Amino acid sequence: MKTLSIGITTFRNRLNEVKKQIKDIRGFDQKIDILLAINTNYNEKMPESYRKDILTFCTQYDNIYPLMFPRFTGLGKMWNNLIVHCATTHIFLMNDDITYNNPMALLEIRNHIQTKEIFEVNWGFGTFVISKKLAHEIGYFDERLIAFGEEDGDFWRRYKKPIEKIPIPGLLNRIQNRLDYSYDTNIECFIGDGGHKPLINKVIVELKEKEQWENKQQYPYETFIQDNHYNIGKVGQIIR
Repeated sequence: MKTLSIGITTFRNRLNEVKKQIKDIRGFDQKIDILLAINTNYNEKMPESYRKDILTFCTQYDNIYPLMFPRFTGLGKMWNNLIVHCATTHIFLMNDDITYNNPMALLEIRNHIQTKEIFEVNWGFGTFVISKKLAHEIGYFDERLIAFGEEDGDFWRRYKKPIEKIPIPGLLNRIQNRLDYSYDTNIECFIGDGGHKPLINKVIVELKEKEQWENKQQYPYETFIQDNHYNIGKVGQIIR
């Protein structure tokens, strides 16, 4: 039986958004692991008041695992950390601006992961599910995309297959929140699909394509760790 965790990416401008999101999820499922990747703004130290506030909030619920990034970290690296650190075969990755109000959504997703390694929920990589197995096969998300934006297109170009879209009601992207500067005002942006996006990732992707950069395997030993994890309790044959 394949298993599921939830991974959420957030940062300090979205404190109230992510609190509401977690409350909504916990209203329907008290037990599922929620891994929370917490970013700070570019070129700013994470405020102690914010750090303490979100950690205190997390202690109100069971099975929430915060991952703190005290220096601004790209979305691709945050996604990779959520995939690597989850204790399940699959992880449902969400932005922090997703409204969650369908009590059957996780049941539907659990049914789909029994036969699928990756799929988008409704509209794209604002909500998508991926397995550890597939992430390792494709090479994870390119951490050279050091801000946010372009990660999905870059991954799709390496995957070289259509990614199925699964319609699940009750998971709504509050897209208006992406049409202003609520992510980070310290980053040079351009107006792209879905709102303001950092220019740096667009430039890097264009260079990757123009100069045919080699794609890097981000975590070469993750499969070895997964294959041999059972050996920690009682050592048997080491799988290489």
